[in-house]
Amino acid sequence: MQSMEIRQEHQRRSGDLTRKRNENSLLRRQMAEQERRILECAETLGVVRQATEFLEGVANSRRGAMKHRIEDVVTEAVRLIYGTDYRVELIYGVKNNRSSLEIEMVRDIPEGEVRREIGGYGGGMADTISVPLRLLVLLGSKQAARLCVLDECWKHMDNERIENVAEFLRMLIERLGMQVFFFTHHELIRDRADKVFIVSETNGRSMVKT
Repeated sequence: MQSMEIRQEHQRRSGDLTRKRNENSLLRRQMAEQERRILECAETLGVVRQATEFLEGVANSRRGAMKHRIEDVVTEAVRLIYGTDYRVELIYGVKNNRSSLEIEMVRDIPEGEVRREIGGYGGGMADTISVPLRLLVLLGSKQAARLCVLDECWKHMDNERIENVAEFLRMLIERLGMQVFFFTHHELIRDRADKVFIVSETNGRSMVKT
């Protein structure tokens, strides 16, 4: 009887050992599978990270190229009208978790450079900067036609510079391939137009003649 009990205990222990071995083997296979999946995920994340960095680099490169193009066009306007010691810079930044853009006017003087925001200048300078920006925005929009209406821009410009404005405006329009309707009281700008419509008022009615 005692011998039978010993055999049964031995069989029970042997069965427990076999079951634990099987459980351990299963756990090892599961761990190996999880490790394989982790490595696959890490590899995938690495590829995604590299792709993201590449796309960010392309986007920054394109943004940088566009930034320089805009700066060149606006700087050309400012220099033609105000002098060669001026230039315009676009400053990218982040405010309140949103991208921001500041426009700075830079003037080179013997002592160095002077920087001011666009709001620190009068209406003539503001128009000199904003009009090229408007035209470039229109060109960048696929929904917009190459047509722009400018109402009394440069109305605060002094007469000694208005001829430079007319020269720049015509040059810019031809370069960008756009059509512009320009409302103005400046005769020098009017004289540079391809076609002129003169609006007058008679007895409370607006009259237009060419």
